[in-house]
Amino acid sequence: MQKSKFYILTFFLLLTNTAFSQSFLNTRDYSVKRTPSQQKAFSAEIEYPISGGQRDVITNIRAWVCDILDVPHRDFSDANVLLRLAADSFLVNGHGQREVKIERTYEDERCVTFQAWITDKDDETWHSADCASFNKEDGHRITLDEIFNCDEAQIKQLMWQYRGDLKLDVDAPEGLLPVNAGFTDGWVIVIGPAYHRTGAEFKLRYMNILEYLKSDYSGYY
Repeated sequence: MQKSKFYILTFFLLLTNTAFSQSFLNTRDYSVKRTPSQQKAFSAEIEYPISGGQRDVITNIRAWVCDILDVPHRDFSDANVLLRLAADSFLVNGHGQREVKIERTYEDERCVTFQAWITDKDDETWHSADCASFNKEDGHRITLDEIFNCDEAQIKQLMWQYRGDLKLDVDAPEGLLPVNAGFTDGWVIVIGPAYHRTGAEFKLRYMNILEYLKSDYSGYY
């Protein structure tokens, strides 16, 4: 496996009531703050899969990024334009502060994985995470049904077993809700809601759950 670099979309956006001297401040954080006077500074880089069927997978990755940033789908060639749309939308519709991080965290000859983390801070703090693995042959996002060779009840049991220190709104695995899943090095990440999290990462150790994985993806690691 060729080790991937860490990011697909990396940027920092700062809205502040003071002048800024440097626009590219942090390559992994995107922060929007509401202040009485707003000046904008941001920079961006985009990194796509290094091999495989490029067009379809890149199209779907771009659509996913748009969903994460909560902007209309568009075939963006300049990430800074996309970031400005996302920031302007937040300033009109949002409150407080939003931080977004998007990284490419895994790639092999068959699939590529991206993860996103969003934090919204106002009177309360809410977190959201997503893990998206894309098939590099045809570009589609790999689904829970393609990864697991078990029913939803068993996936919930695994989420419960590997919940770690996540605070949950339920007191039994039956109340969990698996939404999406993806691969990273050594883990299968299942996404589902948790306390103050619209999307939380349930990290399932790959080697410990082989019996529950379909053979198509059981040898990815």
